[in-house]
Amino acid sequence: MRHANETGAILAPMTQMESTQFAAEQIRNAIIAGHFKPGDRLVEQQLTDMLNVSRHPVREALRLLAREGFVEIKRNKGASVRAVDADSVIEVYNIRMALGKIALDHLLAEPGRLASVDLKRLEKLAENAVKFANLDSQVETVRNDLEFQQAIIDATGLQRTIRYFSELTADVRRFNHQLGVVYTDRKGDAEKYVVKLLESLRDGDLRTAHEIWQAKFSKALERYLR
Repeated sequence: MRHANETGAILAPMTQMESTQFAAEQIRNAIIAGHFKPGDRLVEQQLTDMLNVSRHPVREALRLLAREGFVEIKRNKGASVRAVDADSVIEVYNIRMALGKIALDHLLAEPGRLASVDLKRLEKLAENAVKFANLDSQVETVRNDLEFQQAIIDATGLQRTIRYFSELTADVRRFNHQLGVVYTDRKGDAEKYVVKLLESLRDGDLRTAHEIWQAKFSKALERYLR
């Protein structure tokens, strides 16, 4: 493999970009966890001190997070944490719903496309869904459900679908924290939307899988908007 030509290196390290991604990840996680709340100002100098990086990566990180919808930047006012609004919830869930249908179409297009190792992973997560539904806290239920959804997407091997779906998981986690959603029938949801979806995948029943996926996301969207 040729690494360089007469004009210099073909590939060069992007340390500034790495710093920007690091800063964005840290700020994003703090927003998701509720350490930075809606309306809180995100002051560049304070962030640089906290992250121990220069000001430019922090500024670029805030711009990146603004594009993702986590941050709002106003002229002469700087950056602040954006509040969750109905349009954002609807957009995120409609995109994830559509990506899931693409995944189901791909997985069930022909027998045997869903690998046994992926099926075993889904079976374990479905078992956990029922088990975690009996816990007092809903934290494990939410975490497991997001992992179950991602496992279906991952099983396709479709890299763009996997990437886009995964990126939007951060939004879902933020919705849960900021809106304080309470899951009132976790056992029923586990049986109806996880176990039954697993069974439809195992049986190769695309129509039923589509119906369950649609119903699952429609109920989640309704829950958030309520």
